[in-house]
Amino acid sequence: MGRWEVMVGNKAIAYAAKLARVQFISAYPITPQTSVVEYLAEMVASGELDAEFVNVEGELTAQTAALGASAAGARAFTATSGPGLLYMHHPMHATSGGRFPVVMAVIHRSVKGMQPDHSDMMSQRDTGWIMLECENSQELLDTGIMAFKIAEDERVRLPTIFAGDGYILSYTAEPVEIPSQGDVDAFLPPYRSNYPLLPGLAEEARRVQMEQWGIGQDPQLRWRRQQEAMEAAKMVIREVNEEFYKWFGRRYGNGLVEEYKCDDVEAFIVAMGTIASTARAAIDRLQARGRRIGLVKLKSFRPFPSEEFRRLGAKVRAIGVIDRNISLGSGGITFQEIRSSLYDLEERPRILGFHAGLSGKEVRVGDIEMICEKTLRAAKGEGPSSLVEWI
Repeated sequence: MGRWEVMVGNKAIAYAAKLARVQFISAYPITPQTSVVEYLAEMVASGELDAEFVNVEGELTAQTAALGASAAGARAFTATSGPGLLYMHHPMHATSGGRFPVVMAVIHRSVKGMQPDHSDMMSQRDTGWIMLECENSQELLDTGIMAFKIAEDERVRLPTIFAGDGYILSYTAEPVEIPSQGDVDAFLPPYRSNYPLLPGLAEEARRVQMEQWGIGQDPQLRWRRQQEAMEAAKMVIREVNEEFYKWFGRRYGNGLVEEYKCDDVEAFIVAMGTIASTARAAIDRLQARGRRIGLVKLKSFRPFPSEEFRRLGAKVRAIGVIDRNISLGSGGITFQEIRSSLYDLEERPRILGFHAGLSGKEVRVGDIEMICEKTLRAAKGEGPSSLVEWI
């Protein structure tokens, strides 16, 4: 049986790492992530967590140290925010390229200020990491545990980020159910490295490692294998999400997307992270007034669930996409991904993009209602004044 505690999101992240029995933690402070590693430092110092806790001089080293620990056969964890994540960019490619299942918590912080948006993680979207987004502190704890099982699955073996909005989650307290250590141990087996870089490495393990890395073969093989693993991760994420539900009674949609009140609707909006919570309130209000619009929460940004959006898009006439990010010179990143996913549908819904919440700008229920009304008008054939709008 688990227990309940009122805690901030950063503490929920630390508990996820503790319950996963991480063996190595590389720590460097950056607001608003700092207290994640402070909580873990206290757990290690008190003997509550048996792990190697390493203070490093910067985020690049934090990522490199976690990579090395994972290569040596340890379950490795680190955490960062905003500019710290940008500083990790180079070794993040090495972690994914080596197929080392490091798990990292990202507490979103804008790259243009201290307040949250998703520009930090979106800047790393092509590094080959699985990227899972969380709406609340309970989801941070649960997803942190699931992240290790997903990353370490033999069909995947890819590093994984689980992320939440800074300040909104990191320093806001809410009730969280903490699973028992025994149940988590039964759900998440100990980490076993296929090819640890240690003396006495078996010849067969070395051969598998060289094949995995594409050494001496087609130079594109390493990229191809990573792409195949990322595609395989979609099924693994769904399986782990369902298994977690059987053990702990909580699931997050199908692990890739989560539908909210999407039965018999003519349109839906898409949101990610804490904006999804605000969007739920807006959908409740609108449906109470007879508006036929639902919400799809995007849980897995990488791998991107294109198949799910094709399935959902075929049922509606319009989709409104809320992006807490921007690819300068192009537009909303999720908006672009969804439009691309729906290209081959014979009858495509209209797709509208909305920028909201960048650099911590408040997103209110009324803002979401306005987005929904514009999406509904598009569903009825009214052409939008602009494909993308700033809220």
